[in-house]
Order: sequence, then C-alpha cells, then structure tokens
Amino acid sequence: MSVVLRSLSDFKRFLGKPGATIQIVKNTFVERQPQAFQDAYRAKGMYDPRTIQALAKNAAVFAIKGHPTMIWLYWDKGTRKWRYSGDTVTVPLDTALGPPDEIVYRCSFATGSEPRARVGVRRGPRSVKERAEAAPVPTPGAPTSPNLGQGRLF
Repeated sequence: MSVVLRSLSDFKRFLGKPGATIQIVKNTFVERQPQAFQDAYRAKGMYDPRTIQALAKNAAVFAIKGHPTMIWLYWDKGTRKWRYSGDTVTVPLDTALGPPDEIVYRCSFATGSEPRARVGVRRGPRSVKERAEAAPVPTPGAPTSPNLGQGRLF
C-alpha cells in the first residue's frame, strides 16, 4: 500500500499506524557542511530509517535501529510551511545560518507491516439523489400500488 500525504492530519494518521517509518532523503543543512561532518552525521544514523515509538498531540518520538538515541519531531504552528507530496514531507529549517534549509522525509511502512489495501463494499445508494436515481421508474398506465388492479377494494 502506498503512502499518500496531503496534510498534517494525513501525516499524523500515517504515524499512528503500526510499522510507520520515516527516512531522511535530503537535508540541505548537512549537505552544506564539510565532508567530515557529513560522514559523522551518517555514522550517527542521520539517514537511517526511523521507526515510530510514541505519538503525542504535537510530537513524535522515533528510534533508529542500532543507535541508542531517540529522535523527536515536533509540529506546531510552523507546520503551515510544511509541504506534502505523495510519500514525502518537506520541513523547512530556519537556522539563521545562511540560505534557507529543509529536510525531506520519505514515509513508508516497515517490511512486513504494510496495511492491507481496503476493499470497499458498496451496499447501495447513499445520498437522496442516488436513491432517487436508483428507484424504479413507473411505467405509464401501470398500477402504482401493489394492490391496485387486482380487484380488491379497501
């Protein structure tokens, strides 16, 4: 099942599912650093997949396999500038250290924990308009009641 994110609500709903994983695919702040710093960030697991450990109203706690630290991701009013595109979330960084930076996360499910695709069963017309369209059309000259035309008088 593919992940499609269009808003913070979709992102939080995704994080609430078992096996939710995010991974940094681009971090412009780190990319501007010298190669030695970039290597140190990679060694600490900066670009490794992060699995959700806890979810709160305005934050998520992630664990990185093989690393003892926990990573926090907070959201608040600043999320208005977040961008959502398919399975990615772009978070702008305001570091005040040069040009604007951003982190791009790719959202996916851990192997073996992908949710099953939902198959909806349509039971019948739901809206008043759909019910009216689905109703049988009376034939001109035919009885409109089951008792009419059968010789019964009530």
